[in-house]
Amino acid sequence: MASVIKRINDYNAGIPATMQEMKWKALQESPFRFYRGTCHLFAQDFVKMYKDKPKIKTWICGDLHFENFGSFKGENRLVYFDLNDFDESILAGPEAEIARFITSIVIAAGQMKTGAIGLHKTIHDIMEAYTETIDLGKAMMMERDVAFGHFKTFFENLETFDRQSFIDKHTYKHKGALLLKTDNIHFMPIDESRKALVFDGMGALLEHNDHFNHLVIEDIAYRIAGTGSLGLERYCVLCFSKKKGKRYLIDVKQSRPSCYSGLIDVKQPSFDNDAIRVKKVGYMMQFNSPAFLTSVEIDGIWYLVKEMQMVENKMAVADFEKDFKGMSEVAVEMAKLMAYAHLRSSGRLGSSTIDELRKFASKHQWQRDIIELCGDMAKKNNKYFKEFSKVE
Repeated sequence: MASVIKRINDYNAGIPATMQEMKWKALQESPFRFYRGTCHLFAQDFVKMYKDKPKIKTWICGDLHFENFGSFKGENRLVYFDLNDFDESILAGPEAEIARFITSIVIAAGQMKTGAIGLHKTIHDIMEAYTETIDLGKAMMMERDVAFGHFKTFFENLETFDRQSFIDKHTYKHKGALLLKTDNIHFMPIDESRKALVFDGMGALLEHNDHFNHLVIEDIAYRIAGTGSLGLERYCVLCFSKKKGKRYLIDVKQSRPSCYSGLIDVKQPSFDNDAIRVKKVGYMMQFNSPAFLTSVEIDGIWYLVKEMQMVENKMAVADFEKDFKGMSEVAVEMAKLMAYAHLRSSGRLGSSTIDELRKFASKHQWQRDIIELCGDMAKKNNKYFKEFSKVE
């Protein structure tokens, strides 16, 4: 197989030099950040190392690691905590999803200098939480009113967040107009010709989509966010609601094929484009969808559109510092959310039924195989990280 440098360069070919510099710097930050930004390496290695053909088919997020869960507001303005990134979504065996998540815990544990005994227990607790939840056969949700521990604190902190303050943080007034702050941290300037193309594309939504027809576009900028998605065309659109008298930040993110495409031997349903795939799979797997979720075509490229959320609204490895026990408790609850998502989307667009999923989850050999494989995948990631970190 080609060197990790070539594999990363090939996958990211064509991204602007400025964005490549940002992405390379992000990937060199830590083994976990590298793992977040190189799902394509995981997909290639997982398919090669886990040779079993999928015995059942499940809709998977495709890039489910510890930091791809978070809170968001739905169209009903209620807050949910759930899986929140479906760019790499695909119909596959559930093993890839479980392995991607558990490997992220192993990598985080290494950064936190966690002992083998504590890590071993956590991995088995995660697997048990997933399989027992699947066996119950009913998709639930994370409810803030009965949340406990870190999740209780998390939801309580959400109450201190103010949407207007969030918008104020990212905007400024100039000659009577409100504009986005292009600080080269969250947003970058966009040339007028490109801004006009985005304006025209979004204009079609404002005219024909009921969720958007009360909005007026005030400004547009390039958005800098994520790790794996750095380098894709991504915009923030500042809008004013004539109906509600409020402003919203809208995320407009380029969609591309899943990094698992062509690797997994499972026949995929036909989607009109990748933005529709991401939207539909998220709709099937989440309890509720983020506000303003839709898709739009801009200059021949399809984009996923949704309300931009506050970046603080997610669990992050850094939040736990050396508290691996606390992180483990959160990871076990996340495993249940993963199971809920698989149950919720079962029997949809070619996926196996709940009963088939339950029968699969009850078998132990695949569980042992995946747990062993996750250790090998984490070692590969750390090896790749060291090799990539030498890049000037």
